[in-house]
This record gives sequence, structure tokens and C-alpha cells, in this order.
Amino acid sequence: MVISRHITGKIRSARYLVEAILLPIYFFLPWLRWGDHPFIRLDIPNRKFYLLGNIFTPQEGYYLHLFLIGMGLALFFFTTLIGRVWCGWACPQTVFTDLFDWIGRTILGSKYGKKDAPRFGKFIVHFLWILVSILGATAWVSYFADPYEMINKIRSSAFFVSPPIWTYFIAFFTVTLYLDMAFVREQFCKYVCPYARFQTVMMDANSVNVIYDFKRGEPRRKAGVQEGDCTACNLCLVVCPTGIDIREGTNVGCIACGKCVDACTKTMGKEGKKTLIGYMSETQAYQPGSKVRWIRPRSLVYGTLLLCVLIAAGTLLYNRVPLYANVLPDRIIQPMEVPGGVVRNFYNAHLLNLTFENRILSVRVENSTLHSPVHILLGGTETPSIQVDGNDSQDFRIIMETIPIPEDKFKLTHQISLRITDLKNPNFQLKKTIPFRIPDSER
Repeated sequence: MVISRHITGKIRSARYLVEAILLPIYFFLPWLRWGDHPFIRLDIPNRKFYLLGNIFTPQEGYYLHLFLIGMGLALFFFTTLIGRVWCGWACPQTVFTDLFDWIGRTILGSKYGKKDAPRFGKFIVHFLWILVSILGATAWVSYFADPYEMINKIRSSAFFVSPPIWTYFIAFFTVTLYLDMAFVREQFCKYVCPYARFQTVMMDANSVNVIYDFKRGEPRRKAGVQEGDCTACNLCLVVCPTGIDIREGTNVGCIACGKCVDACTKTMGKEGKKTLIGYMSETQAYQPGSKVRWIRPRSLVYGTLLLCVLIAAGTLLYNRVPLYANVLPDRIIQPMEVPGGVVRNFYNAHLLNLTFENRILSVRVENSTLHSPVHILLGGTETPSIQVDGNDSQDFRIIMETIPIPEDKFKLTHQISLRITDLKNPNFQLKKTIPFRIPDSER
């Protein structure tokens, strides 16, 4: 595992600021409430996802598909433009590495990462690392379980007798985070992370990344003789968190964190020269003074596809009705004819209110392919309405009756359109189409 040397500079300060924003968001976001409800939570046992006061269900999986596609296209688009900025500035692997390094340097000082560091100090460091790993794992599990309930259960006397299932997940992620930060680190970025493997496919000569200006720097100072601007101080190498030499060219291990930029800026500043390492494109390194071509074929393709996904997702969300309705013909009771020539069909209905408000929903027949009026019985009553509490579901039975005229007898199945509407909010409505079958005796 590489323990890089600490370096200060403008980029390091900017990254500290970004991490000071990201870490509180990660740790405290599950504790936020939207009213009396979770701000964000993936409730797997109840198969619901809470986000900004909205409730999503697995039946709306296309939102997840659009989200994943959008994230992938955003990754392609921004990597094409500004390289691995995600890896160096916002990736949890990088953010937690900086957090763990800060703890190590605070406790051990200049002895951090060295073999002669005091044992007691190393024990304190690893103890704090384990503590932070527990907090990080608990924060992660809090996105799937209510953190307030977790605290209450931890305080209860029955916690150690029969621990909840989420305690095992916290233990697993604690061990995973600790082993990763204490022993793996840059090996994950270089050999495990898939993004590192295919970044070269998305980047080209006009992508902005951490680049070494070899035209100015080479040949490096050697045996006291300096031809290029590079003094061969190797500070860019010792500050690199993945242990690569940026002067050898774009490397799969480079996470574009910019620590080498600060190091070279400091060294070149002593020489009264501009830094040899910076955020630039390869074209700018080959042709000093040239500008970055932001608009090019691959950026246009990725940007257009990303825009299409965003428009599709935005349109679906704007027109979304937070109500799920499933109406299916009863498989046990078949369509029948009752005295008077009335044909009766039975349905099992399931309504899921995806808001936090109690709603009284009316169910009415909007139109049908039948040539006669359709009478509806809802829940065994003559009143075609039913109440569904907020964030709750209701199962009930629907009975449809009609007297088919001779033209209808020649069709085996008809279609009926139901309109489900909130009595207090006419805009809260959903349309469902169900089949209406004529029994054999009527054919």
C-alpha cells in the first residue's frame, strides 16, 4: 500500500473544500426528513424507494433504468471532456483515503507511513480507522434502514440477544472498508475499478487531464546538468497516492487528483518558472498555446444521448401519477350470466397510494367496446369509491354488470376503460383498460 507524502497547494485546498462538503452529505443525508418521512431511503423489505417526498416502486423500474443509463452517459461525457475528475475529486475511495490519511498524519506526524513509527501510535491510528469504518458502514446501511429505529434498537436491552439483520451488514461493510483503507487503497484503483480499465477508450487527445509538459521538461536534470526544466526532484512521484510517475505519460493508475500539480508548482516556483504538470490536454502539451476543443464528435454524441435521457426522464417524472393500480380478472369465479340476462364479470383490484396523503378514489367506466351501459360495484357496495391511506395499499373486488345486445354476443372479449380519480383532486387520476368476457352461454 502506498502512503503518499503530504503536499499543500491550491488544488489540495480545493479538494479539501469539496471533501468537506461531500462527507457531511454522505453521513447525514439518511437522517434528513421530508416532513415526517425519509428524505432518501431504499426500503428493500417493503420494495419502496423514498426520494424528496416521493415514493417509487419496482413497477416503476424504468426510472432506475433511465438513471443508470444517464449516469453511464454522464460518465462518458464528462470523462471525454475533463478526464478522471470523478476519481480524483469525488470518488468515495479517494475521499475516504484522504480522511484516513488525515487521521494517520494527525496522530503520527512525520512518522506516518514509516516502519519506525511508534507502535502505540499505530495502534491508536488503526483503532480510529476501525471506528471511522464503523461510522462509514453505519451511514451506508442507513440508506436502506431507518437510522432512528437503528439507534432505538441499539439502546434496547434485546439488541445483543437477537440483533437485527442490519447489524450483520454493518459488520460486513466495516471489515470491507477497514481492509480497503488500511491495506488495499491504490491497488483497488489500479486493478479492480472497472472505470480505470476503460477510461482510455473514452478519452482522446483533447480530453483535459493531469498532463506532464514533456516538451519543456525533457530531458530532465541529470548529474548536475539541466537541459529541460524538470529538476528530477521526483516530488511528483512521492506525493502520488497511487505511486505512478506522471512524467511517463497517461497511466491507468492516475486518478487526476492534482497532488503532483501542486508539487510541481511548488518546485517550479522556486525556479521562477511555470509548473510542468497541470490540467491540460495532450494536444496542448504537444502544441503549446493551442486551445482545448470542447466540441468534437464523441462529446457531441455523448452529450446528445445524455440530453435525450434527461428529457425522457424529466417528461416521465412531470407526467407521473403517484398511484399504482392493478386490476385483473378473478381466476376462480368465471364470468357468469345471472337472471335477467345480465352478464357479470369479477375482478381483483390492488391500489397503491404512492403519496403521504389519504385519498378517496372513485372508479368509473369511461368507455367500452360494449354497446350497452356497464354497471360497476366496488368492494361489494353501490358506491364506486374507496379510501386508500397515504403510503398504503388496498385490495378489493370489482364487479362489472351489463346486458349484452345481440351484436355483443359475437365477440368473445370486450375492453373496458376505467378512470380512477381522487375526489378532492381531479388531476390525480389514472386510466386502466381491463377485459370483459361474455360467458359461453351467451355466445
